[in-house]
Amino acid sequence: MKSIKLIIVLMLGVALFISCDSRTQQDLEGIVTNPTYTKNIKPIMDAKCVNCHSQNGQGNYPDLDTYQSVVDAQNGTTSSSLLCSLLSSSCTSDRMPKSDAPLSNGSINTIKNWINNGYPEN
Repeated sequence: MKSIKLIIVLMLGVALFISCDSRTQQDLEGIVTNPTYTKNIKPIMDAKCVNCHSQNGQGNYPDLDTYQSVVDAQNGTTSSSLLCSLLSSSCTSDRMPKSDAPLSNGSINTIKNWINNGYPEN
């Protein structure tokens, strides 16, 4: 009987913990509809891109460590567009990141939303 009560208390605790999550469904899916560079895009770039794409990076690639450099990369002023490289669609470059798993659909859709919303910075 004590083990049943313990299981019930644990299940209630887990349910309470899960219900306290303040993130929206889109955040849980990894897609942000109104992203900004500082809050949403920079963390993606820092985690997946700047290891190579920065002045201190491993390779000789266009920088992606500042707001303007990411905007320039998307607008094609550095080579093929950022989104094209992430999707490896009809562009001439390889899929990025080369040495890591592709970005999640949530991250890619967040970047698409950022572009479509006009590159909000903060």
